[in-house]
Amino acid sequence: MLTPSSHEIQVPKSSRAPWRQRLVDAETGFRLGLRTDSILFVYVLVSSMVVATGLVLGIEKIEWAILVLTLGLTLSVELFHQLLKFIVNEFRHRLRKNISLMMRLGTAAVVTTNVTSVIIIAILLGSRFIELFN
Repeated sequence: MLTPSSHEIQVPKSSRAPWRQRLVDAETGFRLGLRTDSILFVYVLVSSMVVATGLVLGIEKIEWAILVLTLGLTLSVELFHQLLKFIVNEFRHRLRKNISLMMRLGTAAVVTTNVTSVIIIAILLGSRFIELFN
């Protein structure tokens, strides 16, 4: 018989709704990211300082949208980089010799995002500082 019988398939029943389980998984993944690599903690700390500076300087709605998008993208790219490192370490024996190239590409993506984020934040907050002192 090509298909397993119903006795062989055991689907674990989740006690949570799917949307709630997804939130739990996201929180667990973010916590794992914070514990795995200290750079994510630095991102959260710097993001908090940027948000506090934005509150003090009284930036506009569109500037908040750009700022939140920038910070979220930066954190997301770093989490994907940690995922890439995890995959490479887990399957190192099955991957080819170009593992270092994969890691360099991931690091280049993180650095590009970080540089872009710093430029955007400097433009947003820098223009407010200039207005403040003029």
